[in-house]
Amino acid sequence: LAAAIGRYSATTSRQISANPPSAEHAPRRRSFLGGRRPFLRRSTPSPCPDRPAPSYKNTSPSSSHITSHHPTARGIGGQSVEEHGCHKLGTPATLRREVRGFPTRHRQLGPWAPPSRPALLSAMSGIQEVETCANCGKESGEAVKLKHCTACRLVKYCCVDCQRAHRKQHKKACKQRAAELKDEMLYSQGLERPESDFCPICTLPIPFHMYDHSVFNACCMKQICDGCNLAAQKRGMRDCAFCRSTYPGNDADELAMIQARVGKKDPDASLYLGLKYFHGANALQKDTKKAVKLWEEAAELGSVGALFELGNAYHEGEGVQQDKAKAAQFWTKAAIQGHVPARTNLGNHERRKGNHDRAVRHYLISAKTGDGRSLENIKILFIGGLATKEQYAEALKGHQDAVEEMKSHDRDEAKAYLDSTK
Repeated sequence: LAAAIGRYSATTSRQISANPPSAEHAPRRRSFLGGRRPFLRRSTPSPCPDRPAPSYKNTSPSSSHITSHHPTARGIGGQSVEEHGCHKLGTPATLRREVRGFPTRHRQLGPWAPPSRPALLSAMSGIQEVETCANCGKESGEAVKLKHCTACRLVKYCCVDCQRAHRKQHKKACKQRAAELKDEMLYSQGLERPESDFCPICTLPIPFHMYDHSVFNACCMKQICDGCNLAAQKRGMRDCAFCRSTYPGNDADELAMIQARVGKKDPDASLYLGLKYFHGANALQKDTKKAVKLWEEAAELGSVGALFELGNAYHEGEGVQQDKAKAAQFWTKAAIQGHVPARTNLGNHERRKGNHDRAVRHYLISAKTGDGRSLENIKILFIGGLATKEQYAEALKGHQDAVEEMKSHDRDEAKAYLDSTK
């Protein structure tokens, strides 16, 4: 606006010098300035520190311009400024024309838009970020190797001493970010069932509860769905449908097969043998402590089911001292790897604590994999007003899709046959 006003100020000043305005125009000039004063205040440069603020009051009829003071302001028509940067802004008539014409000319230039992201990245491509220690400020280089805070990954330190010295200031932000990272990992991973939940013959996921819809063969440690098992028997195959080994004739032979595979560090065998000791099956004496020990070995070898069983043991206090917080930790490790019952137990754990939002998020994930218990839990929460209609509808659709994926002709025949023999 100051530039637009300056274009006419020189010509206007010459016209006013040749034809001074009469006194009768003074009241009109004061009225105009009074009406436009807020606009002029926003557009006028800030006054000099050693000069008074701009005065909009016209004290004499011969006054034909407004004076503003600013050390960096340009003079009339781009000329050099007067003492301390004082310059003339023109007559009220000129101001009126400029103020009315300015929005139109401004619109012709088009609206201002921020630079695009590629343009910003291009402009910043030459800028190199220098990493420094959060405590002492040392820059990263060949002599100084900075390491992230392992909990939050927000800051870096040059040594352990700096990390300890900065711990008091960083503790609160570190805990908050660590909790956020944990939740991101918990709810973004384990959305698909693990490989052990799929039948190795038809490659379809086995319905829940898995032991009610499949058989476990100790010869190869594979869980085969009822549909594939019955189809193999119809073809006259009396051996294992997967590895073709002969089934053990009694509990002692089966136990010998399992123990042989445990000796070869098979995680599934350690998990299965632990279940035998936990329930006292196959003529074994019930020994929950030994079962927990076998599950710990299986978990170290990578068994997801062993993590789930350890969580159950700590939650109930069987074979170990009861510790529900530790139980939740084992369930979390299993849920991240896709174990659906562990995810359901986490939802129950959060629900008992009153964290219904977190519980619904767990139930949603497990319901979408075909778990009917989680769907029922979401329904109960929806009836109680603790889950939204959208969440319940999402769970219903996801559960239906998962159930359709688990269906097959052989499984339907096996279900009908098993129901008729009950």
